[in-house]
Amino acid sequence: MISELSERCQQNNSTETSLLYDGLMLFLANRYHPTENSTGIINLGTSENLIVDDLTIPKLESLTEITPPELRYFCLNGILEFRREVARFLTEKTRSDQEIEPEEISITNGCSSAFCSLAYMIGEPGDYYLVPRPYYGMTKVYMGNYMQLRPIEVDIDSENMVSVELLAEAWEVAVKEGKRVCGVVLINPHNPTGAVYSKEHLLQVLEFAKERKLHVVMDEIYFLSMFEDSSFQSCLSFSREWPDPARTHFMWGFSKDFAMSGSRCAVIYSKNRALHRAFGRDIGFYHNVPGIVQMKLCRMLQDREWVENYLRESRIRLNRHADIVMSTLDSLNLSYLKPKGTLFLWQISRQYLRKLPAWRRQPRFSSR
Repeated sequence: MISELSERCQQNNSTETSLLYDGLMLFLANRYHPTENSTGIINLGTSENLIVDDLTIPKLESLTEITPPELRYFCLNGILEFRREVARFLTEKTRSDQEIEPEEISITNGCSSAFCSLAYMIGEPGDYYLVPRPYYGMTKVYMGNYMQLRPIEVDIDSENMVSVELLAEAWEVAVKEGKRVCGVVLINPHNPTGAVYSKEHLLQVLEFAKERKLHVVMDEIYFLSMFEDSSFQSCLSFSREWPDPARTHFMWGFSKDFAMSGSRCAVIYSKNRALHRAFGRDIGFYHNVPGIVQMKLCRMLQDREWVENYLRESRIRLNRHADIVMSTLDSLNLSYLKPKGTLFLWQISRQYLRKLPAWRRQPRFSSR
C-alpha cells in the first residue's frame, strides 16, 4: 500500500507524471505486432529511432571484448578512456571552437539523469527555471520529483522560438512574486517543434542569463539527427563566445542519434570543473553507467569509419521517412510545423479537439 511509503514518495506518485510516460507504459503492455497482436497499440508518443537497428545491432554484437577493469569500480565521472573518446567525438561533430577535455565531461545514465544531476547542482529545493513551451514534458519530472525545481513556462513566438523579451518578462514577474529563478532550459533542436535556434538567438539568451546570474542548460540530444537543409549550429561551436561559461552546460546522449535509448548513456559537458568534482564526489554515485556499456560504446566510437557510414545512412533514412510523413499529412490536408530535424514533427490538430487545455487557448499558442 502506498500509505506505508514515505510522504515524499507518496507525493511524487500522486502528482501527474507525464502523458508521454503513461502512454509508453500502456504501449509496452500491449505492443502492436502485424501478426501476433494486430489490435495492439502503435506508439506515436515516444521519440525513438527505429529505422537503423540493422546497422547498430551487428556492430554492437561484434564488440565482444571485455577487460577486467570494466568489471571493477571506476571514477564516478566515467571511465577516463571513454570520456577521452567522447571528448574527441564531440569536438569533431559539434565543430567545437576549442578542444573538449575529458575533465570537462561527466557520464550519466541517460539525459533524464543529466537533467536530474544538473538540477541538483545549479538550484536549491523550491527554485524555479525558465523553459519555453510547448516542451518535453518529462523535464519537469526529471528536475522536479527529487530535486524539487519547478518550471516557469514561457510561450514561444511566431517563429517557434522563445524571445529574450518573453524570458525577461517571465523572470520579472517571478521575482516580483518572490520566486527564486536559478536557470533556463533550452532544447535545440527544439522538442517538440523541431525548430532550430540560431547562434545569434542563443547568444542573446546566454547574455540575458549572465545578467541575472542564471545557469543555462543546453540539451542538444538531436544534434546529429538533422535534415539536409538544416541551419543547426551547436552551442559548442562558439563556446569561446559564451558570456558566462561557468553557468553554461551542455548535454547529449546516445539515445536518439545512435538509436540506443536502452543503453542509458549520456554526457554532461561543462567548463565548470567544480561541477564535475561535485558530480564525481556526490550525485554521481546514483547515476553511473555500467563499465561494460561505457567501454562497448567507447570501442564503437573508436571505429571512425563505421561511425561516419552510420551517421550518413541514418540521415538519409531520417530524411526519407520525414518526407513520407509530411507528404502523407499534406495529402490529408493536415497542418503541421515543418521540422528542421529530430525524430518527430508537431502536428496541429486544434480543429479536431473539442476542448483545449487553458494554456493552449492563450493567444500566442492558438494563433498558430
